[in-house]
Amino acid sequence: MSAEHVFRTSGSTSAPRQWARTRRQMEQEARMILGTWAAGVTDILSFAPTEHSYGMILGQVGADVTRARLQSCSLEGLLLPDLQVRGPTVILCIASTWTLLASLLKRLVPQVPVLVLHSASALPSKAYAIVDRYAGQGATFIELLGSTETGAIAHRPIGEAATAWTVFEDVSLLSPVGVESRLNVHSPRIARAAEGQVSALTHQSDDWILAVGHGQFQWLGRASQLIKINGVRQDLGVLRAELSAMTQCQHLACMPLRDELRGEAYEVVFSSPTLTEASLAQAIERLGVHFPKPVQIRRVEQLPLSASGKPQAWAIQQTGS
Repeated sequence: MSAEHVFRTSGSTSAPRQWARTRRQMEQEARMILGTWAAGVTDILSFAPTEHSYGMILGQVGADVTRARLQSCSLEGLLLPDLQVRGPTVILCIASTWTLLASLLKRLVPQVPVLVLHSASALPSKAYAIVDRYAGQGATFIELLGSTETGAIAHRPIGEAATAWTVFEDVSLLSPVGVESRLNVHSPRIARAAEGQVSALTHQSDDWILAVGHGQFQWLGRASQLIKINGVRQDLGVLRAELSAMTQCQHLACMPLRDELRGEAYEVVFSSPTLTEASLAQAIERLGVHFPKPVQIRRVEQLPLSASGKPQAWAIQQTGS
């Protein structure tokens, strides 16, 4: 691998950009995370594509620095792992991985310790039942918060309770304590923008947080995806995850709109050979009164997904198609 590796942001909130990470930055991140929760790892089962920094750093680079066997898996591509593992095993999850995770853990947990890492997307609702079943029974579940620009910023155990995030040991939280604000950090692992000469030491992300002190914060949502509907703050990413789980449709996005009557509102945009606007409206009704109604539901010919499964809604916004 060259001294730098260039990643392209997913385009889930804005037009994609290119960011370069050095080999040293990636190795530092892999050693820190795998060394903390998976010492002696022998096998890495990665469902995270290497086009995404999460899959590259903890998959390919992680296997290099730990000398673990790497299996690149894909539920969509029907590339399933060989479960004849040699020792402590790491599973790198994205949202779709949780569909088969219980069956993997049923086979693996009696054999070896298992670390389940999740990043790159919101947790699906089915995750918590799996965590309740296997946590403390030989499996450890950790959620990572980060971005292409920053690498991994913070971590927390996966559970139903809204546990605060804790920044990694080499990250300093710069956001003011007790005030809702964007996530602002100092880190030696911040990527270099492709058009820049050097990496910045600080980065302010689109994450909206409440810092609570001691390097911890509550994550409130993505600033670009937070809207108020009838005075209640809603996270369009959470709404999208709930509706996607209900309809089993990944090619779906909840997009903010300005509305003369309501001020802030949203629309559902989707692409599916089987779903209709009417069937999506019925799914929203089944989600109950807590789920705010969109002002419209719109089918498009194609809603592309990023390598990690995020809808690239910016493309729809640009084309209006």
